[in-house]
Amino acid sequence: MRERIWILAFFITICCAQPFWLACGSAFEQENHENRTAAERPVFSLAGIEEYPAAYEAYYNDRLPFREQLIRINSGMEYYVFDTPSNPNVIKGRKDWLFYNSSADDNPIESYKGLHLFTQEELEEITDNLLRTQAALEERGIEFVLFIAPDKERIYPELLPGYYGEPAKEYRTGQLVKWLRENTDIRVVYPCEELLSAKETYQVYYRLDTHWNYIGAYVGTCALMKELGVFMPPLEEMEITETEPTICDLADMINLRGPLNTDRDFLLSGYDTYHLITDTHELTGEYRYHCSGEGADPRRLFMVRDSFADAMDDFTASRFAESDMVHYSSYSQKRFEEETPDIFVYETVERRIGELKGFKIE
Repeated sequence: MRERIWILAFFITICCAQPFWLACGSAFEQENHENRTAAERPVFSLAGIEEYPAAYEAYYNDRLPFREQLIRINSGMEYYVFDTPSNPNVIKGRKDWLFYNSSADDNPIESYKGLHLFTQEELEEITDNLLRTQAALEERGIEFVLFIAPDKERIYPELLPGYYGEPAKEYRTGQLVKWLRENTDIRVVYPCEELLSAKETYQVYYRLDTHWNYIGAYVGTCALMKELGVFMPPLEEMEITETEPTICDLADMINLRGPLNTDRDFLLSGYDTYHLITDTHELTGEYRYHCSGEGADPRRLFMVRDSFADAMDDFTASRFAESDMVHYSSYSQKRFEEETPDIFVYETVERRIGELKGFKIE
């Protein structure tokens, strides 16, 4: 009898879920926090009849009644009960800090442990690409700077789980930076030491996100401006206002943005923006700015960037008369050649430095 009651209850739940969702679903959160686009409803056709069932199943699964709520319950159980994030690409660190690791994104934790060092051939391949780029830009009268933003675990190793151990003394980025500085005159900015120093006083990365916050981005920008001979007020002279965070991609990846989001964010002011004006702001496209006031450096800046430049953009653009920052997914040499910059900056996060094997300007 008890088994029949359970079966009946399960059957009623399944049958009533869809009607109840249609009537009351708007009262529940339906936003997708999985950092991906939900499957679109497929269009039926005889030519695609074999693929249609699987495509429709994917569409329906992404719109299952109470889907987000069920995912969140499951994620919460794994995180709070079993102490394990529901997404294998997220690491739960100490003091509820989250870290990122993905085999599809160059294994940042394995790099932290000193694995997958560059071979001599790979170092020479990257060096050749960068020297060709430098020479091609110099022929056009353009300065070239390589800027590498440190991975989060490089700055906060003490907050990783203890079983990962101390950071390796020799690792891919350190290996490449040392090689370039000892064997070439390429200008490399890797503000690891500056961030380690700043973190003694300030929080410089988000607790629940892969990126640095605005304080960390300001420290990185100051290092870049120093290399370019441009004045930037020191961090200690800035006015820092605490505010609520707006991004937490790692918490989103485990569907726990709401329960975990007690992080802090910071806004910085107190530097002359020279009347900075935003002309274009496309997340995976182009950021274009100009300064309408006097006092900004007259040189034009062009940057190939990733998401770490999102917090740097206003700081960096405020220093130059004109700035154009293009996301790497939208960049092409043809796109660069449409501009006439004085400075070319290639900005990348540490975990993506392997992409330098495929980048060069000729």
